[in-house]
Amino acid sequence: MMNKKMTETFDRLLELASDFVERQKGTWDHTTWLGFLDEVQKKGIELTTDMERYVGLVLETLKKVYNASTNIDGIRNVMIDMSSQTADFVKKTRGVWNQSDGEVFLKELRQKGLNLNEDMMSYFGGVLEAVKGIYASISKSPDRDKTPDTDKK
Repeated sequence: MMNKKMTETFDRLLELASDFVERQKGTWDHTTWLGFLDEVQKKGIELTTDMERYVGLVLETLKKVYNASTNIDGIRNVMIDMSSQTADFVKKTRGVWNQSDGEVFLKELRQKGLNLNEDMMSYFGGVLEAVKGIYASISKSPDRDKTPDTDKK
């Protein structure tokens, strides 16, 4: 189970990922990716190799969401909603769920107004799995008791 500090790190990391994709308008190169990792660490979030891989998966999936969106003005809200709802689900299930749990979760998202067409469902599945990996990495991280520097933007 994640303690409060771990939860803050988890939430902040997903927020930074959404902000990055929007700021980059869904396009970046390897140097920009490395800059993002540096930015995350400057915010006090220690990244293991596994976490970097999962953060990369979250970014790549959010990039697909960004590029597939026909309403770029509202894309930030879609990405934040998707990340936030996913984070809440992963924390609630402690990173373990079955197909039925996932189906209930998707139904709840639709009821909350998140429009998930077939492509978005596929992308969402990618976000869900990547966030699950971040959760697992943070949960077993030796630095999990450190508080991220949430004041720096």
